[in-house]
Amino acid sequence: MKGKEFYLFLGLLFVTVSIFSPFWSGLGQEIPSRSRWVVVEKASRRVFLYEDGRRIAAFPCSLGLDPLSPKRARGDFATPEGLYRVREKHPSRRYFLFVGLDYPNLKDILLARWEGRISEREFREYLSAWEAGRPLSGPLGDGLGLHGGGLFRQKEGQRIRDWTHGCVALKNSDMERLYRFVSPGTPVLIYDRRKPLAQTLLELAPGKIRGPLREVRLRLALAPGLEADLLASSRRDGLLRLEVVGFSEGKVVFFLKDTNGNGHLEPLDRLWGRFPGGYPSLRGLILDTLPREVLHLVREGQTFGVMEEDGGPFSGIRNAGPGGGPAAGRPPHWLCAHHGLFP
Repeated sequence: MKGKEFYLFLGLLFVTVSIFSPFWSGLGQEIPSRSRWVVVEKASRRVFLYEDGRRIAAFPCSLGLDPLSPKRARGDFATPEGLYRVREKHPSRRYFLFVGLDYPNLKDILLARWEGRISEREFREYLSAWEAGRPLSGPLGDGLGLHGGGLFRQKEGQRIRDWTHGCVALKNSDMERLYRFVSPGTPVLIYDRRKPLAQTLLELAPGKIRGPLREVRLRLALAPGLEADLLASSRRDGLLRLEVVGFSEGKVVFFLKDTNGNGHLEPLDRLWGRFPGGYPSLRGLILDTLPREVLHLVREGQTFGVMEEDGGPFSGIRNAGPGGGPAAGRPPHWLCAHHGLFP
């Protein structure tokens, strides 16, 4: 190849790469090189950004006018609790920037039906909307997310901290960084450390609904060489149940059972074996580990957020698992909700 032809070849190669490199790079977007997620902790009113398992930022935030309750209905001014994903993001005239979440997700929809807060017709409408990945204006509320606008509002001469209709509000400067950090599909986990541990598990972990009982089971790696199996359940009458079994090197080292039905870990509960630091230490370790473990399952692309009702299938659910079809490795009646978060 002569010199002139060689340089012509290099020029054509450069043009080809320039044209097709966006296409080639797009092929790799299905498996992101970096894993990002957001955690909102309601008790401390803090928003945390994580990248590749490492916390890179923390911001103060404000919640809905009802900062204690998980969102259950339109107009209750409560902030949702659970595992969600970013559905959209866009500038906002009123709130500077807005990051919308996929509330209500499948967990919220199934729970609303189980508790009798929506009719069968509304249940089917919500399922269709969830399956299509679109929002639905209905009795459970919609249009929730994270936005700017600041931490405080003035009302009747008083400075109000929790002022939104259910969204998470940040300072505009912090919201600008969060806005750049997330993209559609980014996991957002919202939880409250003040709640009984059983309630927190029921909002975040994979679960089953069978008749009058709703339950979740989860195994956590609490520390090197120490794991725990957690079982939490609730009944329609509000009674909670909690059991924690600790394992080390395949042997049971402690067993704890909530005996009064309030879902807390307390000194009055039944404890077999020993745990260093007692109940407060165990509860704190579980709460520290729970969000990390939940998001780790999502990051690793494992099927997560499974909900089952009475051992039977839901009609109308087609795209149950990643990529459509039944969730991988599960019977057809198991649903991959994120509780509905697709990896």
